[in-house]
Amino acid sequence: MKELDKYRIRRNFNPWPNYLFDKLTGLFIKHETNSIIENPGKILFVRNDHIGDMVYSTQVFRETKKIFPKTKISVIATRGNRTIIEKDKNVDKIIEIDLFWRRGIKGFLDYFKVLKELKKERYDMGIDLRASKLNIFFFLFMPRIKNRIAYYNVTGGKAFLTHPVFYEKQVNVVYEYLNLINKALNVNRTNYMPEISTSKEDEQEVNELLVKNKKQKYFVISPGATVNSKKWPEENFSELVNRLHKKYPKHKIVMSGANSDKELLERLCNNKKYCIPLVNFNLRKMAVVLRGADAIVANNGAATDIGWVSGGKLVYLAGPVNLITDKPLKNTITLHHELPCYPCNWSKPCKKPHGQWCMELITVDEVMNAVDKFMKK
Repeated sequence: MKELDKYRIRRNFNPWPNYLFDKLTGLFIKHETNSIIENPGKILFVRNDHIGDMVYSTQVFRETKKIFPKTKISVIATRGNRTIIEKDKNVDKIIEIDLFWRRGIKGFLDYFKVLKELKKERYDMGIDLRASKLNIFFFLFMPRIKNRIAYYNVTGGKAFLTHPVFYEKQVNVVYEYLNLINKALNVNRTNYMPEISTSKEDEQEVNELLVKNKKQKYFVISPGATVNSKKWPEENFSELVNRLHKKYPKHKIVMSGANSDKELLERLCNNKKYCIPLVNFNLRKMAVVLRGADAIVANNGAATDIGWVSGGKLVYLAGPVNLITDKPLKNTITLHHELPCYPCNWSKPCKKPHGQWCMELITVDEVMNAVDKFMKK
């Protein structure tokens, strides 16, 4: 395999920027190679990105703790995804920092505050699960962590690593992160399944919420997504809500979403007493809500990730995202129609190059049939 081709395995984006970055930095930075220490006192994981990515990293913290039961595990997280691990017994410390371009100059200055803290901690091992050259440089290389681990050919940064790991082939993200640990530490952990740790207090608060809203049986619908190309049309969700209520009149419908979805949830719940919007609800407690639903209907996003991992019955509305890497592994009925342009760069608006939009091809009848299957079970 050509060296350039290694940088296009994980994503179908232009590999040249990351390839050239590694070539140039390799000319000026002497590559260090250390042997992995056998009993690290402190390990740092970097996971400052999306909610689902944190969900799919929980098994890494668990399995690493099993390998090194006495080690102290710290995780760099964002304000949005830290909730997922706040009750995780395998995580000893959470360091919060958001991506700086979301917060301007103040966010950039926060990187230096975290850098100062990391230098004081003197971590024995640092692992970037996001595979970000910026993370590798700021949070692993600059604090001079002795052993620095990441997939180098995803977004570059090889020169800053002591243990650059080659990403060999596309796999589900659930396997991807633990594979990194297995290769870097030369171990063979096989329990890939993630988990969301909740507390008795979480369960109690959710139960009180359900009783307050007289929700004995309910469905959960999550109509939002990070980008429009991953959203099922609003009119389809509106029709689905009406048909679910008509067929299952004793069920409440919980509409779940972030602050950015508030107006959408309000429109879908307008003048429907059986429909309850749940905006920006605690993500860890949301796992309890999703687990108790008779069915969950969601686009690709946090509700999808938390839904199936927590044991919920998920109807997954999948469109442009790559199902090789992003398909739920259990408790899920996946609805997906493949066009010649699949998988695409879904971060950009869909131009319908084949005259259709993949999310529009999923019908309300298909979703109703999937919900019916869960109800029969």
